[in-house]
Amino acid sequence: MGQRHEGTELLADEVAQKIKAKIQNQQYKPGDRLTVRLLCEEFGTSETPVKQALNQLVTTGLVVSVPKCGMRVRTFKFQDMKDNWEARLMIEQFCALPAVERARHDEEFVRGMQEILTISNGEYEKCISDYTKENFNVLHEHDRLLHTELVKCCRNQQIMDMYNSLNAHAGMFAGYGCHTPESLRQVQRQHSEIVNQLFLCDVEGLKRALEQHIYSTIQIYRSAWNE
Repeated sequence: MGQRHEGTELLADEVAQKIKAKIQNQQYKPGDRLTVRLLCEEFGTSETPVKQALNQLVTTGLVVSVPKCGMRVRTFKFQDMKDNWEARLMIEQFCALPAVERARHDEEFVRGMQEILTISNGEYEKCISDYTKENFNVLHEHDRLLHTELVKCCRNQQIMDMYNSLNAHAGMFAGYGCHTPESLRQVQRQHSEIVNQLFLCDVEGLKRALEQHIYSTIQIYRSAWNE
């Protein structure tokens, strides 16, 4: 029974990744209903892993459960994303002090952040030179990782849970129509500045770099969506 349960979970993860990719590539569009029966037919699997996959995606903020309507692809609205980003900024700025304290004393943390930035820069360069939806969708995973590592420094599980529950990175793929290679270069520089201020152990500088990054992103989306 244990092996069967584990196999179902692994299959659910696989189905979740496939649904996620189709949402990000807009094969499933905002507001589309996700019917278990049709998904079972599409992926050639039983109902259990499909239901588990949809529940996973509800947790990540890509899918919403609508009473009497079932599961639907989440529609990302500018105001919702702006509110989430500002809430995210509040938490990240709170974590600036413990992040700097950790950078002062933890060489492994510093090396890890440098590695995250280096890999992120490589993916940004790839997307800037070849601006495709597929390359763009990779970026927000690296963006999320860099910011999440900063928040982890608070060593407060309730704050981490609050941060994760925002799902502030869930709709970043919607920015494909908002960004340009030039704006991506700007974001890349902002990430470098965030890490630079962290390594300088400048708490206020880190807070300013985070604020500039978040509000610059908000402005990019606002301009593109005419909000």
